[in-house]
Amino acid sequence: MAAATPAEEIKVASVKLGNAVDDSLAISKEQRHFNPADKAIYASVATVGSTSSATLNATWSYVEGKGQTFSSTSESIATDGPATTTFKVQNPNAWPQGRYRLDISLNGKTVASQDFDIRS
Repeated sequence: MAAATPAEEIKVASVKLGNAVDDSLAISKEQRHFNPADKAIYASVATVGSTSSATLNATWSYVEGKGQTFSSTSESIATDGPATTTFKVQNPNAWPQGRYRLDISLNGKTVASQDFDIRS
């Protein structure tokens, strides 16, 4: 019996949050607590494996009270090894204080979640 050809496979290895990125778009300093005055929050999503076509999606939600999604962004990726995809949300005003969640999905399936908060 012939061996099956391995299918393309890509997985999310890690998700890091921070308020700044370095030149390679990786999080400069990982954090889970942000200040209302932070103008941007970044999510760095590390993947391993290979694919000719996959879609990563970042859904950002404010989870206080009823909960509310305030941003959802997708990135198409093609890679033959480890890769990093960076997502960013911005607020020109002060962020509302409270609890937040970032959900990362790969090809429509949620594969990672990160909770974080914004406090003065």
